Amino acid sequence: MEGTSKDKMPFQVGDLVSVKNMPREERFCIIGFKSSPEGQPVAILKALFNDTFITEKPVSELHSLLIRGVL
Repeated sequence: MEGTSKDKMPFQVGDLVSVKNMPREERFCIIGFKSSPEGQPVAILKALFNDTFITEKPVSELHSLLIRGVL
């Protein structure tokens, strides 16, 4: 993928995140990305403590669970 540093995705597959509009104890691992019909990045999330719960949320709604991006 080509692009400038502005286009750099703030998250990667495997990152641990929470979602801004969900309870803070709900934690997810990013398992993939796709684009919305409007072209916005959307993360595919798998719940950490529920093997069957997979959801999609806009990247803009995610909050990293890593301190300063480093585990």
